[in-house]
Amino acid sequence: MILLGIESSCDETGVAVVRDGKVLVDLVSSQVDVHTEYGGVVPEFASRMQLEAIGPLTDRACRDAGIRLSQIDGIAVTSGPGLIGSVLVGMNFAKGLAYSLDKPLIAVDHVRAHLFSPLIEHGGLAFPYIGLVVSGGHTELYTVKSMTDVLLEGKTIDDAAGEAYDKVAGALGLGYPGGPVMDRLAAQGAERRGVKFPMAMMRRGNYDFSFSGLKTAVMRYIKEHSSGLTHGTVSSIAVGFQDAVTGVLVKKTIALARQRRIRRIAVSGGVAANTGLRKMLAAYRDEFEMYIPSSRLCTDNGSMIGFLGYRLFELGIQSDMDTDAYANNTHVPQRARAAAS
Repeated sequence: MILLGIESSCDETGVAVVRDGKVLVDLVSSQVDVHTEYGGVVPEFASRMQLEAIGPLTDRACRDAGIRLSQIDGIAVTSGPGLIGSVLVGMNFAKGLAYSLDKPLIAVDHVRAHLFSPLIEHGGLAFPYIGLVVSGGHTELYTVKSMTDVLLEGKTIDDAAGEAYDKVAGALGLGYPGGPVMDRLAAQGAERRGVKFPMAMMRRGNYDFSFSGLKTAVMRYIKEHSSGLTHGTVSSIAVGFQDAVTGVLVKKTIALARQRRIRRIAVSGGVAANTGLRKMLAAYRDEFEMYIPSSRLCTDNGSMIGFLGYRLFELGIQSDMDTDAYANNTHVPQRARAAAS
């Protein structure tokens, strides 16, 4: 069985071809250079460029996989959450393809796709596991019991971790996206004493996150030291900020795993590529099995959409053509129906 996976939740356009659960082709059209000029993603630009990219990228994915579009058995597509204009580009394109080819449509939740993405590369990852999804738009902690039995245990009540990285980097004049450059600075200054910043909501048994207070504390520190922001000072800020972010992410994830008595932990999303986070998690490998995708699967991609779509389709789940796109994850996921046997 061959599925097309389409991802367009933010500023990247991803198209993948998945055959029998294995990724044959994974293509991404990135807009990072365009949005860097503006210090963040401009939604209108993102959706317009996705509209231009999605057709040619789909044609190329099929060519690279050595198949014709008519040979696919279904189309999996991100239905949300994300920038609504961008999500609609992918959804409407996928619906048009599904209708014209008379193929099933499988609407996929973007966060769920990240949550299950470690399974693409790590065949040893079994249920149940604790899943941390951490990116520019999402910071959420789950207990994952099966492909369809997922319990949200905690989430950010304000900023996502990756968003905090971008805003702090912007305040330091480090450009966009901020995560990778902050990570590099923190690694370079690892031996340097970092500035002490607060870790919020550390009460036992509370698995929610908050990064707005940390962001405010860093902004205040930058303002107070604006006349002496040397490279060393910026490096110390990066070290302290990263320690605060990764510290709370890891502490809460480990605490939940211990409370649930689950030994498998999977971390995904763009911030999962962060070397500081990976190093901190590695310190617990004697107690837990750690599963983190390669960096290319941490950021948004069509592979995770195609893979989850394939697994859902195997379970007999597909979506109606009037399935709605949605902007945030407070939306109840799409109406789904069992595929005809």
